[in-house]
Amino acid sequence: MSSDGSPSIRALERGIEVLRLLRTHEGTELRALHAATGLPKPTLLRILHTLERGGLARRSMFDGQWRRAAVWAPPHAASAADQRLAEIAAPKLVALQRSVLWPSDLLVYRDFAMVLAESSRRLSGLAMNPRYHVGYRVDLFLSAPGRAWLAFCTEAERAAVMAHFRAQPPANPRSAAVFVNELDAILEQTRRQGYAVRDAIFGGSEAAMSEFDDGLDAIAVPVPMATGMHAAINLVWPRRYDLRAKVVEAHLRELIATAEAIGHAFDAAPAG
Repeated sequence: MSSDGSPSIRALERGIEVLRLLRTHEGTELRALHAATGLPKPTLLRILHTLERGGLARRSMFDGQWRRAAVWAPPHAASAADQRLAEIAAPKLVALQRSVLWPSDLLVYRDFAMVLAESSRRLSGLAMNPRYHVGYRVDLFLSAPGRAWLAFCTEAERAAVMAHFRAQPPANPRSAAVFVNELDAILEQTRRQGYAVRDAIFGGSEAAMSEFDDGLDAIAVPVPMATGMHAAINLVWPRRYDLRAKVVEAHLRELIATAEAIGHAFDAAPAG
């Protein structure tokens, strides 16, 4: 019953209960929602899919977890823009993966690292990095997305990055060496060829390659948006196949087109 004694709508109450349990950035698994609500899983799935169709919730294709849609994030927050970008990018990453077979990640620049926002890796059957999750931080100087962002961001943004790492050098020895000795040449080559490549001595984590190696190689391009370069997308494949030249020749144009489509769609979407 409501405060005035009129009967409530039970289905709506259930939907509100589920929505309250969802968080915007930290995903929630179906089993956790089932345990918290006590609802039968078929009923719970119907509610979630109804919320998804209404633009109030989304299921990440990367980890399969449920989150509130970006419309629920605090207004004007950078995190809200990241969430909205992930929602826009997801179907375009799916289409790219179906076309080229290899999966892609969307990463956004936040606080001197690239942060995973969405990925199509689970659709490809590619072995997953066990450390990878939405919110995972990726090295700026060794990863292809980090180099793509650094090469095409504003001078002011790049200067802020340089000042930060001069004061707090990277802990990874290879990242520190690139920062001091190689970065200018790497970024110039990235601008010249229009895409970035993963460092040969990068295992996909903040740790040294001798401690962790996901066995992958990658190229990446920035996502152009009216407000600047805030994100990048990549293509990844097993390094043992030595496919970089073939991937560039066969798929770079489609990767760039996908990045441009994501940026255009983000610019055209309402801010929430």
